[in-house]
Amino acid sequence: MDTSTKTRVSREEWIERARDMVPRLKARAAGVEKSRRMDEATHREFVESGLYKVMGPSRFGWPESEYALLVDIAAELGRGCGSTSWVWAQLAGHDPILGMFPPKGQDEMWGPDPAAVASSAFPNPGAKTRKVPGGIVLDGSWGFASGCDWASWNMFLCFIPREGGGVPVNVFAIAPRKDYEIEDDWFPVGLAGTGSKKLNLKEVFIPDHRTLNIEEVRGGPSPGSAANPGALYKVAALAAGTKIFAGPAIGSALGALEAVEEEFKGRVGVGGAKLAEQQSVQMRLAEAEAGIDAAWALMKRDCEAAMDWGRKGVAPPLADRVRWRRNDAVAIKMCIDAVERLFPLTGGRGLEASSQFQRAWRDCHACGQQIMSNWDVMMTHFGRMRMGLPVEDPRL
Repeated sequence: MDTSTKTRVSREEWIERARDMVPRLKARAAGVEKSRRMDEATHREFVESGLYKVMGPSRFGWPESEYALLVDIAAELGRGCGSTSWVWAQLAGHDPILGMFPPKGQDEMWGPDPAAVASSAFPNPGAKTRKVPGGIVLDGSWGFASGCDWASWNMFLCFIPREGGGVPVNVFAIAPRKDYEIEDDWFPVGLAGTGSKKLNLKEVFIPDHRTLNIEEVRGGPSPGSAANPGALYKVAALAAGTKIFAGPAIGSALGALEAVEEEFKGRVGVGGAKLAEQQSVQMRLAEAEAGIDAAWALMKRDCEAAMDWGRKGVAPPLADRVRWRRNDAVAIKMCIDAVERLFPLTGGRGLEASSQFQRAWRDCHACGQQIMSNWDVMMTHFGRMRMGLPVEDPRL
């Protein structure tokens, strides 16, 4: 694929490329859910259009777009398929963190293939990471690797024990597909098509240049700054980058809203009245859309604030980082509330597992289960911060 023209694509054109895919994503959504992985044709479209790489470094021919665009594209894709939006957001949204890795590590991943993408995974119970001369060794299983079927690399979150105990050192480590096995253990009711499977490793060595300490992604210069000096790679990645979980929720809620609107335009009740003319229907539609719009606006405001700090080249205050993560949970909850507001309108049709509305309803709820945007967890972090107590998440 020729990457030379990708840096010249306008923001509006990137969004339009995503919007053009929506009818095809809707047509594929049932198959995606049944197969529990994104459709291969969709993967090819993301590769050929360059959509996977909107956040990729300019030195590899990519546009280094801003986080707000990530949210907007995910929202468009989610109108067609929540699972597909989730996979795209993970694979595209990891590039800002990958661009913070030491340049040698980046070159090993992107040198042979500038279009390569990486999934990510969280350590399962029993997974072990130990420090050795020149790097770390991973052994065990890591879970929830969304989109791993389409990624040639994976980014592993690792916990390295400290001498004397205490909170372990949190690091990211990237490894190529040949270093791990994919185990198909993904059988959920929501976001079923994300293929968020288990990855198994056996004593895999990862050199230091393919690791990144979590403390180095809180904003400001990172190990990757020598190669990628742009503002995107100076943003607090685990405070702003978690918008990858909210964008698909916004899109799924929009898809649910559009499904109800389409059905009610020509539907007549048992008494012969047009349902679209009933005040209760109009009110629920308006309230649902208002909530989705507010969630979207909140995410875009956070993205703009985060990029402002990135342009300054310094880390934002902890209060801002915690607030941005809190707002992810708020936005997702607003989307869940929106689909719940619409649910009574759907009647028996809303219970059919194959309906677009019911799929979007499940996907919205599933977005809220991600631990980094979970309501209870994020509200607790923010409340502790407001009360002057330590925030118990080393990633913040």
